Amino acid sequence: MNDFNHPAAATTSLGASRLIGLDVTRAIALIGVVVMNYHGNLNDQGIGTDLWHRLFNVYSGVLSTRFAATFVLVAGIGTALLSRRAYEKNHEVGKLRIRLVRRGALLIFGGYFLNDAWPGTILFYYGAYFILSAIFAMWKSRSLIILAGTVAVGAAAISSWELNRQNLGHSTDWMHPQSIDSVKDLFLRIFIDYTHPVFPWLSFFCIGIVIGRNLEIVRKSWRRIATICLLILVFCYSISAVLNFQNLRSNSVIHGITSMQPFTRGLFYTLTSGSVAIIAFLVISYVAEKFENNRLVVHLQRSGQVTLSLYLLHVLVFYIFVKWSHMITATGLDTALIFAISTDVPSPPNRSTTCLSLTSYSAKSRTVMPE
Repeated sequence: MNDFNHPAAATTSLGASRLIGLDVTRAIALIGVVVMNYHGNLNDQGIGTDLWHRLFNVYSGVLSTRFAATFVLVAGIGTALLSRRAYEKNHEVGKLRIRLVRRGALLIFGGYFLNDAWPGTILFYYGAYFILSAIFAMWKSRSLIILAGTVAVGAAAISSWELNRQNLGHSTDWMHPQSIDSVKDLFLRIFIDYTHPVFPWLSFFCIGIVIGRNLEIVRKSWRRIATICLLILVFCYSISAVLNFQNLRSNSVIHGITSMQPFTRGLFYTLTSGSVAIIAFLVISYVAEKFENNRLVVHLQRSGQVTLSLYLLHVLVFYIFVKWSHMITATGLDTALIFAISTDVPSPPNRSTTCLSLTSYSAKSRTVMPE
């Protein structure tokens, strides 16, 4: 059977060590999401021009949304494993679709209400990806790659069209509703607006499914794949640097293709974010499998299995220590954010304690723009 084409093609010999990389990547991606969320909520993004500030700038930093993209990629890999199991168990594709829709609906419902307390939460969009995946989860991998490319190009086209309309003096505010008051607002929020819309974020999910179906091949060729992703990064950043130097970004088409800003979502943004996510998964998986008995790896693996609980917990921690008690205040970015998630599993093994520890975070003023 062609490994590249069939949803059941993911190797059936995947041992626990293969899934360690998946869980550890998910945990590290969550830590990164939490870091960026806290940074966005505590910091004035206009301060600082040094490397540290540029890296963690929520609006334009190199790391902005990269952790979330990795999180979505890993979700796609997990969906691939679910689809394989569904196919192997008497072709229970219908049950898989129901499960994906149910999971997505719960996430959208929860994310909708969480958004009032934590604007821009990824849960709302995460649910949309799962619901949409009920349609394409069993598609051939080539079809998924085409879908990913179409979504990425579509996002670039939307960005280009919006800039062109603005250059012509037309308002595009209707594309960015401040609240969800109608079906139109809901459609815009899910597909093209705000923090993690389907265009282009569904691309990461689709590529994750493709990777999940070919884990054994990916594992054997991870260096080659990582090298290709690195070349994509070098190419995109080199072209971007040239365009910035020549001041050529005013053209709407060039802007739509080459923009790497997280909220304009040009084609280069999707390519670079996807490449970073793939490299992160490959490298973290390699290290995690090599040191699978290391205590830190074991803790991260367990944390990666309860990421939804930890995600919700980090919102609660923020409100307790920042909003309500004011125990943590902005003090300067140079002291940095350290957000540690660890899981301690004492004997007996079925008892576990999840510990979320927050150490110093710094900033000079507050703003609300979470990941």
